[in-house]
Amino acid sequence: MSAESQAAAPPPVVGAPSNVPPDGQPPAPHLPEEVVVEHILTRVPAAAAFRFRAVCRAWRDALTSDHFAEAHRAARSAAARAPEIVFFAPAPAAAASARPVSTAFYACKLDLTAGRSDEPSRGETARELVTLRGAEDLVLLSTRPCRGLTLLSSRRYASGYHVCNLATGEHVSLPAPSGRPIDRWLPWSAGLGFDPAAREHKVARLYVGFQGLRGEVYGLKSGGWRPCSGQVPPAHAVTGCAYGRPPVFVDGCFYWHIGPASILSLAVGTEQFGWVSSPGRRPVRSVCGLAELDGSLCAVVELDRRLSVLHEPELWTLTAGSGSGSPPPSWSLRCRINLRSLPRAIRDGMLRGERMLPLPCSVGGKILLANSCHEVYAYDPGSSTAHRVFSAQEFVVGLESEARVLLNVALHEESVAGVRRRAGGAGPQLEVKLGGSTLAWRQGHEIDLGIISARRIRYGG
Repeated sequence: MSAESQAAAPPPVVGAPSNVPPDGQPPAPHLPEEVVVEHILTRVPAAAAFRFRAVCRAWRDALTSDHFAEAHRAARSAAARAPEIVFFAPAPAAAASARPVSTAFYACKLDLTAGRSDEPSRGETARELVTLRGAEDLVLLSTRPCRGLTLLSSRRYASGYHVCNLATGEHVSLPAPSGRPIDRWLPWSAGLGFDPAAREHKVARLYVGFQGLRGEVYGLKSGGWRPCSGQVPPAHAVTGCAYGRPPVFVDGCFYWHIGPASILSLAVGTEQFGWVSSPGRRPVRSVCGLAELDGSLCAVVELDRRLSVLHEPELWTLTAGSGSGSPPPSWSLRCRINLRSLPRAIRDGMLRGERMLPLPCSVGGKILLANSCHEVYAYDPGSSTAHRVFSAQEFVVGLESEARVLLNVALHEESVAGVRRRAGGAGPQLEVKLGGSTLAWRQGHEIDLGIISARRIRYGG
């Protein structure tokens, strides 16, 4: 190099970035932040996306937006994964000085490939979602999340409610309602819905107070319990509603099954009550339960069990009008469950317990039917065949024999939906531990007798 060129070279700047790394390799390609968020983070599990909020403020803002929640939901739906069942296992405290009662929630993928109809499908493993401590006897109050969030309640008390994302553990414990029941053993009911106009989740609650049947609503963004704006039905209307049986939320309305012939509705936006006629009412047939099925309100119609006659339960769905000039909502028969064509073990299993309800989504033409003894059956209306696809008793020993409120199983949905709530005014929060353990399926569950093998995994907290 000549003396002139050396004199023309600028002095090096201390700390200036170099385009060539010290090892001489070319620099790694850079992904724009919007590509990382839109095309990578929307495909990671919800719990991981929740933890990524702590990376930086920009990621926190992006990953807590409604846009990201919708994109994550769409990516999970497009992946066409096998449906998952969520179930829970309460763990009693060992002593008065022990830690508070805890409840662990697990998710298990369903195997819908049928072998012999009288043989249960072998579940894979159940992964722990989250363990919640600090509340006694938590129960699910729906058969699926409402836009990613689930309402939990204490079975022993009619005033302890918690809204939780079971995939991430984010939750809020609601303050005690303003109104109290006359007696905690009187009928009460609560459910979670979403108001698209207000962009907020709402908890609706019915209870029998000193002035008759009362209705209250709690908005997670607006905060505070307030009376429903519509006229509340008379107190005797709720006497037929099972204790603690939650409503079904479908297409902007809560629905309560009130007695054999009446269905009470509450619009989540206007908070106005109304009545819906029951389907196919006949002298010996009546509605025994409500559920959601493929986006519609579904009524399970059965013969009076006191007749002791093998019957065919019917699933009716409510078809709503889509415009001002459309006909009023009407019921149509979705299918009859042909029990006579099923093996006795399957038939007896499906009818085990006090209630059998469809889970919200059919899969490949098969309807998932859950009973109150923590079992799920896949029923094919076309071939009138069924097989058992899940039993919580195959994973956990020590569960109560039957759900006392609704069902102890539900569909699980991975979601990054945040718990949008008004600052302040919340009740004591739960202790949350994100899941890391798994439960393995164990052989020994006798479907025809319901015998629980002592060799299965025992949950001890």
